[in-house]
Amino acid sequence: MPTAHQPDSDFRALVLLLLAALIFAAGWRLPTRNMPPSSYFWAVGKLVRSQAEKGVRLTAGMACADIPAKLAAFFNLPLPVNRADQAELLRLPGIGPKLAENIIMHREEQGGFAGPDDLIKVKGIGPKRSARLLPLLCFD
Repeated sequence: MPTAHQPDSDFRALVLLLLAALIFAAGWRLPTRNMPPSSYFWAVGKLVRSQAEKGVRLTAGMACADIPAKLAAFFNLPLPVNRADQAELLRLPGIGPKLAENIIMHREEQGGFAGPDDLIKVKGIGPKRSARLLPLLCFD
């Protein structure tokens, strides 16, 4: 049964109208910047942000050979398993000190990993663990 006057709904409509006006006004007054997007470069063995010392730009579509192992986790890039040291391997889920050592020993003895099939040959890494690690690693 409809009522003649609903003061609560009138009040809500007014509040929503005022809120919409404030949001529109705040968006209208925001200053715009004509600055280039933030870019990081890997140059001369260090991370640089200036464009004067251009090196390899760190982006999601980088080739594995260009990804610096020390910065892979920071920029959410896959870890180059053939250049990662023990500390970097320990950051991977399910990799402890012994398994990281096994990966490094196997890499030194066999000359690096060509792909996921070589990773399974490491003592302690089976198909399940390899499948979990595969999105986090790259092979160069």
